[in-house]
Amino acid sequence: MSDEGGLAVRRYGGMAEAQDAGSVLPPYRLTALPPTALPPPIVAVSPAMRRAVDLARRFAASELPVLLVGATGTGKEVLAQAIHRWSGRAGPLVDVDCGAIAPGMVTNELFGHRRGAYTTAVESIPGLLEHADRGTLFLDELASLPAEGQAALLRVVETGEVRRVGDQAKHRVRVRLIAAVQDQVGRILEERRLRMDLYQRLAGTIIYLPPLTERAEDVWPMAEGFALALGRSLRAEGRHVLVTYAWPGNGRELRHVIARAASLQEAGTLSAETLAEAIDLGAQRVTSSDISLPGSDAEPNPLRAELERVCQANQGRTDDIAVALGISRATLYRRLQRFGMRLEEWREGEPGLWVGLDHRLTVSPVS
Repeated sequence: MSDEGGLAVRRYGGMAEAQDAGSVLPPYRLTALPPTALPPPIVAVSPAMRRAVDLARRFAASELPVLLVGATGTGKEVLAQAIHRWSGRAGPLVDVDCGAIAPGMVTNELFGHRRGAYTTAVESIPGLLEHADRGTLFLDELASLPAEGQAALLRVVETGEVRRVGDQAKHRVRVRLIAAVQDQVGRILEERRLRMDLYQRLAGTIIYLPPLTERAEDVWPMAEGFALALGRSLRAEGRHVLVTYAWPGNGRELRHVIARAASLQEAGTLSAETLAEAIDLGAQRVTSSDISLPGSDAEPNPLRAELERVCQANQGRTDDIAVALGISRATLYRRLQRFGMRLEEWREGEPGLWVGLDHRLTVSPVS
């Protein structure tokens, strides 16, 4: 791979930043990698993720556009970086957050402008497509690209030509396009947030990135990698805590939990108790999934759902529940209190009066 291919241009909201391949782009690192290597932190132990990585490698050198489909935090940007590395393309990787481009600036951002095109255009500036010539243009959150941008992009896909704003001359570019969308592609198309013709043009190869719930085998090695990046390690008993959690935020949430745990426990190997507390602290943020409103179809909080399942399976027995969740009794009590839950809801036996969470007071009938 040429040295030029090691340059990554990241542009958000109209600001471009070029970074050398050896520099760090938190939380991921772009380095000069041989074609057979995986740029960290891709972990592909599970069959579902192995298939995604295998497809990415097979089609990396192709001219076909690639559409990455997956929920937030599943690693679409990381896989796009890997595809660019494996492609051997001489040009740079241009990473674009489509949702950060202002509607009135879409054409200017994509195509650039000629000097004098408008009052503030004091010099000619190439657009993102020209920046990506002989390289890769990664369009993250494609459905967030305003309609005018989608129409303009469609023309480029069809003709391979760009024309700067205010310029009559056309420039031919050779750009590999990789786009990323959320996993509800059908809904996105139905709501017309993404043009069907553009979708069909960009879906040369569709790669699905599974959520962590479909790749439980990857959770522990990913966590170990995140911990190692912080100079820390994990106790083996923490595996159960991490693997049994639902991870609605996927890999991004897992990374945040490990970073949070490293702050909670200033030194030493991160314990299962610390990991459980780090998950709890992250789950305390108020989201729509924490609130059930009449007529709402919001999914329940996954931490609460897991707690209810384990409480029911163990019939409200405190020690058994704590062991099953891999947490201490103190953490269990805090979690129950946060969700307004009481263990007697799952305990069987004679009706009586419950005091606290563990002590039952038998009430004798009044004669």
